Amino acid sequence: MGLSYTNTAATTAAVTNRFVTTANMSLTPYTIANASPVWSGGCVVTVTHTTVAGADTLGTITIVGTDLGGAAISEVISPLAGTAATGTKVFRTVTSATSVGWVAVSTADTIVIGCAAGNIAVGSGGSLGGILVNNAVAAAVVVSDARGTIVTVPASQAAGTYYNLGGVDFSGFLKVATTSTNDVTVFHTSTFPSFATS
Repeated sequence: MGLSYTNTAATTAAVTNRFVTTANMSLTPYTIANASPVWSGGCVVTVTHTTVAGADTLGTITIVGTDLGGAAISEVISPLAGTAATGTKVFRTVTSATSVGWVAVSTADTIVIGCAAGNIAVGSGGSLGGILVNNAVAAAVVVSDARGTIVTVPASQAAGTYYNLGGVDFSGFLKVATTSTNDVTVFHTSTFPSFATS
């Protein structure tokens, strides 16, 4: 199998309100502000709750969108009072978000829906071929999988530097994380498709 690639040319810091900006909790669909992360890959979705006047019954929120391969996916996330709840599925796009079971005490609590930190380039296991630095790296770039850090590209690397990793296996996902507008390209196998089982 040949390699594909994912370019990361933006900070991959978390954006807590990327998909839904501050909104009153509601049983009607939320307005989607942006359909995809700032970066070119995917992310896991976060739901951050803020109490306004008393403890509401929070219910659940269903996120609908597509995965890295373009297939339709959905995930149910249970908001946590006064903090963030994080999903587990990798979304490339979010097309809708709806609540069920929410009940206000008085004034509606508020939520934002966003993406956790890190550009998820691959949503399954696979093989990592290498990393190309396209500009002078302003901050470190960390490439990781479900087991932890695979390689860290240190700050101050010159444009054109190539790290040949020769097909290192990764597990669960492949994530690129940076806090600056570095421009790096990661060469990797594609996301393995998921198949329904009966």
